[in-house]
Amino acid sequence: MSKNTACLACLALIATVSCSDRAGKLPEYGSVPRFTMTDSQGRPFDSNQLAGKVWIVDFIYTTCPGPCPRMTSDMHKLQQQQLKDESDVRLVSISVDPERDTPPVLNEFAHRFGGPTAQWVFLTGTPQTVHLLAHDTFKVGDVISDMDHSTKFMLVDKRGQLRGYYSSGDPEAASVLMQDIAALRRQSS
Repeated sequence: MSKNTACLACLALIATVSCSDRAGKLPEYGSVPRFTMTDSQGRPFDSNQLAGKVWIVDFIYTTCPGPCPRMTSDMHKLQQQQLKDESDVRLVSISVDPERDTPPVLNEFAHRFGGPTAQWVFLTGTPQTVHLLAHDTFKVGDVISDMDHSTKFMLVDKRGQLRGYYSSGDPEAASVLMQDIAALRRQSS
């Protein structure tokens, strides 16, 4: 084996170990429970479709005057520029306004931002399901007493464990998110 080949093998080993170390160092905030909702095309969506995938989730609503369009644009950029065609990564946008965000309304909103795609799903559901996810699971909002939501992206690993929170609109947070996605993708299920 030549010196160059040996050096390349060592670098590959170091990269693999550091990525798995990074994944192991990410906090575990809890399990995402199984849920069923409706996608923007009116089809039933079962969270089992996300099993074995790393996924990014955000909470939005279509009549949001400020952060939701920016967040959705950021998700589109992630999908198009960094995650395009990655079969083991999904993007999930969940409406916190299920009364108004019917599948046709959500679908129109999704189309303005390049969605939905095979990789990126827009979901709506009962107020109780949305509340369970936004308030109880991800701890980023409340849709029962006051329609409120976070401007953070959340990262879920292949086992359905919540592993991170990232501020939308922050280039540094986006860079860390991409590093964490890469580490979790390399981690075995």
